[in-house]
Amino acid sequence: MSESGGAVRAAGKSKTSGSEREKTGGELEAPHLRPGSSRALDLFFTPAEISEEKLKTYKNVVVIDVLRTATSIAAALSNGARDILPAASISAATSLASHLDRDDVLLCGEREGRLIDGFHLGNSPADYSRERVRGRTLIFGSTNGTPAIVKASVASSVLLCGFVNLPSVLEVLFDAEEPFPMAVLCAGKQNRFCIEDAVAGGMLVERICSRTTNEPTLNDAARVSILLRREFGDDTLALLYSSDHGRYLISIGMEMDLPICASLGVLPVVPVLKDSKLMKWE
Repeated sequence: MSESGGAVRAAGKSKTSGSEREKTGGELEAPHLRPGSSRALDLFFTPAEISEEKLKTYKNVVVIDVLRTATSIAAALSNGARDILPAASISAATSLASHLDRDDVLLCGEREGRLIDGFHLGNSPADYSRERVRGRTLIFGSTNGTPAIVKASVASSVLLCGFVNLPSVLEVLFDAEEPFPMAVLCAGKQNRFCIEDAVAGGMLVERICSRTTNEPTLNDAARVSILLRREFGDDTLALLYSSDHGRYLISIGMEMDLPICASLGVLPVVPVLKDSKLMKWE
C-alpha cells in the first residue's frame, strides 16, 4: 500500500428501485454477491482457509488477532520499540535472535498463552512498557498471531489489527488510492474459528462498507462476520469474557489482559509489515 496515496471517501449505499427490477424481468443480483470484483472484500476465519498464492492477489491484507498479539505489538510500537520481527515458531524466533546483536534484541511471545522459557517477555500487552521496549528490536512468536502474519507476508501490504487500533487501521486503509481488493485474515485459535477475531473482523468490514461510495463485494464469511458483530453489539469486554480463548486466559491467570484487549481505539498505532518487520505506520 502506498503511503502517499489519496484518500477514498464515502457515503451511503446504492439501492435498486422497483422499476429497475421490472426492466430486468426480476430481482437484480445484490452488488455484494457478484464474484470476481476488483473491489473484493473477503474475510477468512482462519489462515488455513486461504493459500499463500491467493493472498498474493490482494492489495491489502489485514491480520486480526484480538487476544493478544495485535494488542501487544501495538503497545510495543506505541512505547517506542524500533521494529518487531514476527516468527512463526519458537525455533524460528531463536534462529533470528542468533543473527542479531543480543544487546538490542528482546525475545517475546508465548506458547499456549504462557511465557516461553528463555524469552524476555510474553504476550501480555502490559509487559510492553516504554522502559522495557524503547529503542529495541523485538522478535515475536505467538501461537496464532505471528504464524498468520508470516503467512500473509506474501501480500503487497499487511496490517495488524485488534480492537485497540481498529479505528486507526480503518483510516490507514482509506489513505490508499484504492484499498481493494482486500482480505481480512483472522488468526483464529490453533487454526480453528474464534469468536473475538470474527467479531472484530465484522466490525472492520462493517465500517469499511459504511465508508465506501460503491459497496465492496463481500464473500460469505465477511457477511456472516457483520451479523456476528451485530449480535454481540459494542460490549467487547463481555465478548472476550464469554469467548473460549478469554476463558482460557482467565484460567491461566491472565484475566488482566482482557480489559486492555477489549478497549476500542485506545492505541492509535498501526503495525505495518515492511521488509519482514512490523513497524509503526507513519
